[in-house]
Amino acid sequence: MPTNKKEGIVFGICMCMIMVFFMGLLNISIHLGGFNLSSIRTAIVAFPVTLIIAYLLETFIVGKINHILLGKFVKETDSKNSYILFNCFFIVTMMSLVMTIIGGLLGGDNLHTIFIEFFIRWPRNFCAAFFLNILVAGPVSRFILRLIQNHSQEVPVTETVNEKEI
Repeated sequence: MPTNKKEGIVFGICMCMIMVFFMGLLNISIHLGGFNLSSIRTAIVAFPVTLIIAYLLETFIVGKINHILLGKFVKETDSKNSYILFNCFFIVTMMSLVMTIIGGLLGGDNLHTIFIEFFIRWPRNFCAAFFLNILVAGPVSRFILRLIQNHSQEVPVTETVNEKEI
């Protein structure tokens, strides 16, 4: 898990990029009637705006609420896996609720359609996002974070040589 703010930003961006692209692709494919080249193109075009919205939402609103909830449900003595599972559950629940509405608006639906279809879209989005987060986005983002952490802990060769010379 991130140990400082820079690592937290990198981890958050990795998670957000994976989740936004694949959830966008899922919803666009359903909206367009199937997975095809058109749905991939539309997902790529929608990706930058959706990524910015999702990252800002997670960073400034959902992340803060998540932090409070984690403090109430997960204690320091609990396992790392319980922290990961609760974190995933809280983030996915809140983000899927809000992004189901925002995604509908970005997709051109009116509020009436969004409300009528919310109880079909949100459970689907929650389930897909939960498993995407647990099985893909989380492990990939933690792997990238470990690479960064391992790289930053390595002592550069030039510093080692200079220390021996002194």
